[in-house]
Amino acid sequence: MFLSAREGNSMGHVRLSEHINAPIDHVWDLNASCERLPEWNVNIVEVKDCQGRLDRVGARATTVVRVFGRKIEGSQETTKVDKPHAFTLKLIGAGGAKATVNGTYAEADGGTDATIDLEYDLPMGLFAGVAEKLLGGSIERDLRHSMDNFKALCESAVPALV
Repeated sequence: MFLSAREGNSMGHVRLSEHINAPIDHVWDLNASCERLPEWNVNIVEVKDCQGRLDRVGARATTVVRVFGRKIEGSQETTKVDKPHAFTLKLIGAGGAKATVNGTYAEADGGTDATIDLEYDLPMGLFAGVAEKLLGGSIERDLRHSMDNFKALCESAVPALV
């Protein structure tokens, strides 16, 4: 049996939207902060090698995630920025896992409408379909939990209007 490269991978897609009761610039600033990532992203336990902020094209960071009790390093690079409305990240994880995150923010109803669009590729060889069935739900749950955490952080730290 011969497999093409595509058959050995498992592609997935998750799209989530949320209204955040905070100004768009505040939401953007919290998302661009390397130091704040572990506060809201349920997968990231540490950020290393981040020079400043993540809201410029070419910005890179090494992320440490915990998977099945083990710490695993990955990387992310910002590939597109339209401050404060859109960004794109390329993520690379252990074993050749790859993902693209497209985020958009729009001012709405005195706050910010946020949308995260995640496309991921899990290289699992013959077990790609099984891996997608097992991990796909977990990926969506983690993304939802992270978005809920991000919303709560943004709303709890809203600067006072002077």
